[in-house]
Amino acid sequence: MIFTRSFILVALINFMVMLAYYLLFIVSGPYAHESFCASPSAAGLVAGLMLVGCLAGRFMIGGILHTVGFRKILLVGIVIYTVSMLLYHVADNLPALMGVRFLSGVGVGCIGAVTTTLIAYLIPPSRIGQGIGYFSLSTILALALGPFLGILLMQYLPYHLIFLLCSGFGMISFFTAITLKIPPNATPDNPHHASASHLRNYLDCEVIPLALVVLLVATCYGALQAFLSFYARELDLAHSASFFFLIYAVVIFASRPVAGKIFDHKGANHIIYPALILTVCGFILLALTRTTPMLLLSGILLGVGIGNFQSTAQAASLKRVPKARMGQATSTFFIFLDLGIGIGPYLLGVVIPHMGYRNLFFLLAVISAVSLPAYYAAHGKKHGKNQG
Repeated sequence: MIFTRSFILVALINFMVMLAYYLLFIVSGPYAHESFCASPSAAGLVAGLMLVGCLAGRFMIGGILHTVGFRKILLVGIVIYTVSMLLYHVADNLPALMGVRFLSGVGVGCIGAVTTTLIAYLIPPSRIGQGIGYFSLSTILALALGPFLGILLMQYLPYHLIFLLCSGFGMISFFTAITLKIPPNATPDNPHHASASHLRNYLDCEVIPLALVVLLVATCYGALQAFLSFYARELDLAHSASFFFLIYAVVIFASRPVAGKIFDHKGANHIIYPALILTVCGFILLALTRTTPMLLLSGILLGVGIGNFQSTAQAASLKRVPKARMGQATSTFFIFLDLGIGIGPYLLGVVIPHMGYRNLFFLLAVISAVSLPAYYAAHGKKHGKNQG
């Protein structure tokens, strides 16, 4: 049975934390700009620092997760996250806000490392693929509702109430985690974990070439998340933009099962090449946007493109390595994914004063186009049908 009480509680914790995570990614840039007169680059850095903190959190607990225990790490992560939400109310300058964002990311990184690892122990081995798929829906729903709520709430609520709402998610997650039952097999006495702080236990060299392509696409996605609300305000489409990520996630939700079947039968190339082409088209359409239908259509194209690129690239990463290295392959994928989303807003925010938001999205189309030959060199030319 997949849907046990523990499975549902872990998915619920993941959903609440990721909901706040995506909500604040949208909110933090405009908050920094309006409250502290941050430049676009600095506002992008504020948004992306949570991703950097998340990456740090994953590294910090990777070597102690099985020795300290899932429950303790999970509770500590939730406490760090919840306290950081409350610190938004006292961060009275830009450096302090950056520190809060980084601390929030550390908490989310700890929580995510526990939930994504623990869930594997809660699923029957014979149904691991199906169970992970169901669990991932909690993240997809958060991806749908987080940016949607972020853009919507900014129009009707002051920022301090939005931060208070997010701290409420943390408190609910804490009390939920207290009642969570950790299965006995989730605390293995494995001496391998004592050396888990070594870099080789996080990175797999075979996956790095493909992960570099993921880094390029993730950089574009990070900039999209951080700057879409600014761009929508400039176009007087702020209300419509609240539905952009909702449609983006719905399209991912609907298209991933089809993409998964194509991947299993024909290989990654049949998904990734069309996905990257749609990503280029989506960014071009976004740059040309003048009306709500154009904005939402770009969301559909980018949802099919970026959304299916990410999931297919992750699956292709796993097929590049033997079963014993799948943990490292997954870690490599997410490290480069998080890094791209984290640094994208800062690096690309630098060019906004010189070219504006419209030209920024043209630039993202160019970067996405570069990803096509990069993917061919890194993975596409070596892997044909049924080879990932």
